[in-house]
Amino acid sequence: MKKLIYNLILPCTFIAILLWSVIGVSQDRHFYHVQYQQNKTAEHIGMRHQDLMEVTDNLLSYMVKQRPDLEMQFGVKGEIREIFDEREKLHMIDVVNLYMGVVYIGIALSAFVAVSVVYLWKTDGFRLMQGTLRRKYKWAAIGLVLVAGAFGGVIATNFQWFWTNFHYVFFTNDLWMLDPRVSIMINMFPLNFFFAMCRQILICFVIWCLVVRLVLADFGNRPKWLRSKREYGDVI
Repeated sequence: MKKLIYNLILPCTFIAILLWSVIGVSQDRHFYHVQYQQNKTAEHIGMRHQDLMEVTDNLLSYMVKQRPDLEMQFGVKGEIREIFDEREKLHMIDVVNLYMGVVYIGIALSAFVAVSVVYLWKTDGFRLMQGTLRRKYKWAAIGLVLVAGAFGGVIATNFQWFWTNFHYVFFTNDLWMLDPRVSIMINMFPLNFFFAMCRQILICFVIWCLVVRLVLADFGNRPKWLRSKREYGDVI
């Protein structure tokens, strides 16, 4: 049982980090602000930037079920109109279901990792647990580099293929195929927006995986020149 936990804890940690990276970036209001500025989204749609950010706030609240619907009206090209049409709203129902699945799985994996750490800490002690996980991290890191490298390579070389097939895999209908001539949503979130989002998710994922490695580091085995005088008993 303990061996199984040791084998599962790092893969579950990495998957949880990936899911929380998705959640963190997708709920980062500043990220949307920057992308809208870079893509000149408000100008392209014909909205004020402040109104576009308010639409975004409502959309993000809806994704975490803090808002019951996407009914909202704002000025677009000088005319007050409903922002999202029926097709966009139906698609967002599918998006929310998928998104909340990510949240629930992230919570479940995080709970498993937390409970496992407490169990191993109590049964093996911190040093033994840390040392065992550090050795396993070396092998897990190989798989991590391969997966992150492959994912990054696909994003960098053929993102449109990746994004299209992502929708084919995770959605059972074609509601995600929106017409840019009439859809405000697809103009808010064009392909280059999601490219930037996936890149940011990948960066966050790699950084937090390195943080895990830092937590597992054995600072007691640092080179002699890196150790403080206090560690040698030379307290002045």
